[in-house]
Amino acid sequence: MDAAERGTLKRILILNSLSSYFLDDSINSFKREMARLGFEEGKDVSYSVMNAEGDFAYAESMLVEAMIKAPPDLVVTVASLASLVARELLSDTAIPQIFMIVTDPVGVGFVEAMNTSSQSNITGQTHVVPAEFRLALVSKILETAKRDKPFRIGVPRSTYSSAIGELSQLRTAATKFPILEIVDLGFPYVPGEKGGLAMRDSALKLIEGNKNSLDGLWLVPGPNITNPDFVNAILDTGVPIVNGGNIRNVRLGAMLAIHSTAELIGKSGAETASMILSGTAAGEIPVTRPSKFIAGVNVSTAAMLGAIVPSEILELAQDNVFHQQGRTN
Repeated sequence: MDAAERGTLKRILILNSLSSYFLDDSINSFKREMARLGFEEGKDVSYSVMNAEGDFAYAESMLVEAMIKAPPDLVVTVASLASLVARELLSDTAIPQIFMIVTDPVGVGFVEAMNTSSQSNITGQTHVVPAEFRLALVSKILETAKRDKPFRIGVPRSTYSSAIGELSQLRTAATKFPILEIVDLGFPYVPGEKGGLAMRDSALKLIEGNKNSLDGLWLVPGPNITNPDFVNAILDTGVPIVNGGNIRNVRLGAMLAIHSTAELIGKSGAETASMILSGTAAGEIPVTRPSKFIAGVNVSTAAMLGAIVPSEILELAQDNVFHQQGRTN
């Protein structure tokens, strides 16, 4: 008699914030690792995967409907939008929640500090290394330009929660790097496909309006950073992107990125899910940062800024060192 016949099949709801190769790959990695850990789909676990398409209200309605239909044993949320919606719905329940790909778990109130447990029904892992570390890498490259004034770095960001969280971290950490001056270029978050176009236009308008006073741009987490059309439009402004957020954007022309991978994110989420389904309370599992990451650097973009990429950063990037200047199709 299998788990389904015994009534022990565990129901897992996966709420994805939006369509993105990075988010989708993380979910697939999660399911593969769950199978490797002995949780066979249809025998030990069942999955219901929902995509909110960047819409808070839609995410809430889908999750409520799914929970009414059949109470889940675990809810896995992918990226900030889905995680925030689920937190509001699950905080007063006993249903455990695991979040993946949330930039600032402390800033959004999931946990009081990194590497501590929530003592509630939520746990997870952020996918980013600290803003201070990324700023240090960018500064180490740009200081080779030997300028006598700071680099003014614009941050085109929407009001999406992870983008706001990233800006806050950058502003706090940037005080340690006098070579950098952070300039906020904020615009409203708009969900959906039309929203992507609206946000692109808003970002371009702000960049063009400040173009003469900017030396570079820093892309932040959220829907736009994984949208090639958005990134290519930003590159077409001619203002170099110093932080691209992911390796794909470095290949397109951004100077630097350092982050965890979809495979590692999914594996970490599955390991946590295995613990919870085996009896460990979510609130006892610490919220952590990635133990491994990948880095990428574009030496041509550094050269556009009059800088040279130090050898230790080239070594950090390993096989992800790119030389093209500007975007590629």
